[in-house]
Amino acid sequence: LHVRSRRQRQMCIRDSLYGVLDQRLGEVEYLAGEYSIADMATWPWISRFEWQQISLTEYPNVNRWYAQIADRAAVQKGYDVPMFVNAIPQAD
Repeated sequence: LHVRSRRQRQMCIRDSLYGVLDQRLGEVEYLAGEYSIADMATWPWISRFEWQQISLTEYPNVNRWYAQIADRAAVQKGYDVPMFVNAIPQAD
């Protein structure tokens, strides 16, 4: 029971964080208004949405932001540094 409730708590926190991010990105194009280190630091965490068992379709503003950053040439070039793990996951 304890393990299950811990997992449920983690999922609630995950959903809450994505919800806050989605709300913010509904107000602005990028986290700080324009592309900044905030986006550069947050995007790699969101790029693991599949590992986090998240469907970005549930968070349309995060989905837009994620795809927009994934299209940046510098992100595509740097994604495999220091080594290739997997291709950039495609947004839903």
